[in-house]
Amino acid sequence: MGVLGILVQTEFGLPLYIEMFNPKLEKFQEMDMSLTAGFLTAINMFTKQYEMNLGHIKLHKDAKDVYGINMIASKMGEFLILCFVEPFLYHEIVREKLGWIYQRILQPHEDTVKKGKIPTLKDEEKVWIGDILQDLYFKALISANKGTIDSLLGKLFMKYVGIYGISINSFDNSILYFSGIEEETFKLFLNNLGRRSSIIKEYEAIDSYVSIPDYQICRVYALNPGIKMQIQDVMTNIPERTVSFYYYIIADPELEIQPVINELIELLNPFLASVDTS
Repeated sequence: MGVLGILVQTEFGLPLYIEMFNPKLEKFQEMDMSLTAGFLTAINMFTKQYEMNLGHIKLHKDAKDVYGINMIASKMGEFLILCFVEPFLYHEIVREKLGWIYQRILQPHEDTVKKGKIPTLKDEEKVWIGDILQDLYFKALISANKGTIDSLLGKLFMKYVGIYGISINSFDNSILYFSGIEEETFKLFLNNLGRRSSIIKEYEAIDSYVSIPDYQICRVYALNPGIKMQIQDVMTNIPERTVSFYYYIIADPELEIQPVINELIELLNPFLASVDTS
């Protein structure tokens, strides 16, 4: 999934919008918003008192829930935003998305908030927020072409027996497509990579040895294949209005990976570049 939900309120605790995209957080959707609003307002006041910035908070269901859910907290203008994400997402890119939401949706309502009133978001504004946070536009493109991608990657799995899984990830590291192993297993591997920067140079591959329960030690490669795609008008503050994608390869540590990387780029890049994004 990636981004799991969002809560928006005024700086002084007046709730504006809440939407949970994942069943994991259905209790937050049902909860009295004033409770969460009070919590977020208190955290904001605490950080202001010590001249610090809001960061992220981690929630764990129980002791066995090692990775939990991250809550990214941001203050933008007159608003406080709490965004619920899976741990492997790039926090700085999620914050960038929140910045687009502020600029396009929230900022025009600031005068209303300053007058002590609660603005009402239009349905199309709510839909736009969900689309941006969940990468629904790109997920739809990938989903519509899943059969072709399956066929292309099937050639790699047959040729290289040491490949266990391949994924295509969005620019915030959300999983758009996966093959070879189950999605939850993919998430375990990504969570075990630890915190890292979202900046991977074009055609650069970074790798880590990762061990998870029921699997031998694997080598996980994160690759920037140099492919970029347009992301509608929210990117007006980004040069070329484009974003990067990432390929992940989970493989046997003994596998010679460079030929796999080369063939993966040769197979997927021309196809993704030809996908209609208009």
